[in-house]
Amino acid sequence: MRQRTLSATLVVVVTLVPLVLGTWAWFVLILAVLMQGARELARGFSRVTREPIQPLSIVLAASILLITVQITDSRAVILVAAISTSLLPIAWHARTADHRDGLQRGVFASFGAFYLGAPLSAAILLRSIEGIGHAAWLQRLAALLGTERTALGLAWLAWALSVTWLTDTFAYLAGSRYGHRKLAPRLSPGKTWEGAVAGFLTGLLVGMLGAWLFGVPLSPAAGGAAGAAIAVLAELGDLAESFLKRGLGLKDFGRSIPGHGGVLDRIDALLVTVPATLLLATLLSGGTPWPFA
Repeated sequence: MRQRTLSATLVVVVTLVPLVLGTWAWFVLILAVLMQGARELARGFSRVTREPIQPLSIVLAASILLITVQITDSRAVILVAAISTSLLPIAWHARTADHRDGLQRGVFASFGAFYLGAPLSAAILLRSIEGIGHAAWLQRLAALLGTERTALGLAWLAWALSVTWLTDTFAYLAGSRYGHRKLAPRLSPGKTWEGAVAGFLTGLLVGMLGAWLFGVPLSPAAGGAAGAAIAVLAELGDLAESFLKRGLGLKDFGRSIPGHGGVLDRIDALLVTVPATLLLATLLSGGTPWPFA
């Protein structure tokens, strides 16, 4: 437990600094997460392919989407980048003499590129939302760092991270101490209904308090409802990755974060909750969710 706590604290600190600095500092962190996540995915997928999958094929493909959303808000350009992200890994692995194995590796790598690229792009887009934050302290901090133009994006991302991580923490603690009824024994034997309920209630409470603390445009009731929804999505994201790991015969995707596993084991819920928060923020700002506009 001590090792898990220390690792979690380090992850928060490493995330917090680029999050507050924004723009390119945040992009560099996202790129680092992509590189390690691609390495873990490629290693996992290579367990079921004849030849190993090259992590570089995932990184390069997903980077197309990340760089595109970083430098432009043109939806047409982003659409082309998303299509390229899906097709590049297939073309990369089509060079092999064994076309059947090449296709298999290409499809796995294509899935990996989009599985990482789309949510991480959402994290970039969420942080770049322009607007004034409704929390005076956060607005002053952004002004001090020269990022006041995207203070609202900082508020939304801080809210999403807080709800997701605290939901996961209290679900784990409650499940470890009071859990008896298994939630999904075949996918994740450690998860219990008691832990899931604790996570749901934590999401509701943190969503409500976080809306006030970070100044996102949500009433207390709406913040609680949104936080509860994020808690449910976090659980689903965790279970989805557990399904992926079981299919690959893995317990964890890596060991880079002691007590947690790999980077993918740490961000599994965020791969779902961050895009969901971006959708919520877009709707509340009066915009039309991509790709419907």
